[in-house]
Amino acid sequence: MAELEAQFIQDTRITEADLSLIIPVHFIHVVDGEQGAISAVQRKQQVKVLNDAYAPMGIVFTAEEGNVSVVDNPEFFRMGHMSARERNCKTQNQAVDPKRGLNFYTAEPGGGLLGWATFPFQMEGDPAMDGVVIMHSSLPGGTGAPYDLGMTAVHEVGHWLGLYHTFQDACVLPGDEVSDTPAHSGPNYGKPADAEQPHNLCANASAGAECPIHNYMNYVDDDWMHEFTNGQRERMWAQVGMFRRDLLTSQAAAAVAEEAEVWAQVRW
Repeated sequence: MAELEAQFIQDTRITEADLSLIIPVHFIHVVDGEQGAISAVQRKQQVKVLNDAYAPMGIVFTAEEGNVSVVDNPEFFRMGHMSARERNCKTQNQAVDPKRGLNFYTAEPGGGLLGWATFPFQMEGDPAMDGVVIMHSSLPGGTGAPYDLGMTAVHEVGHWLGLYHTFQDACVLPGDEVSDTPAHSGPNYGKPADAEQPHNLCANASAGAECPIHNYMNYVDDDWMHEFTNGQRERMWAQVGMFRRDLLTSQAAAAVAEEAEVWAQVRW
């Protein structure tokens, strides 16, 4: 994947002027009676949090209150990752064609997870499962402190756009396949101090590198996350160009992506 993506970036670069992506978000709130209920204010705040993180990447999210679904099902509410409950819930309640928007499910996932996402390359083979599943208490105004500022969604949408964890494969290259997120041996939690760098940075990291303790794709507290890197931005756009091209809004970017689709079919 890394070699394919690097060659794609070199051969089919989207110019800065064409970095324009507007993604409609369709919220599907899976609840158990009153448990898991999400307010309109929380939805608005969550979209703002997404845009604060992604607008500098050229990506904007929109949501309409008319596109909100509520699914009252105690079994679906407690779905597990890759479970039959998840598949049944999504198959029955997918709200938007995943080629055209983001299916944003909230629930109370099992296994101690705050959420999960599908990756762009998975969509074509299993479109019914596409989207993100987010712990309802992690949305802004929720009760899941220190994960209650909406950063779980920022993190999971990062996966949905093609990013891995910054600690992917620990110190084994190519790690997260992004050149400017230094490899570290595992996730960071809480609020690791800047003054105590380099924390768990890998020995094979570049000289002077620091552990990405504020990156959205790490596991730190919500109020400690505030950055994507230029390399992550480039990877997101390459992944969209290769696997989510129908989301692209500018004609020039769409033309590049059409070329990329042919390119990827030949080499994938």
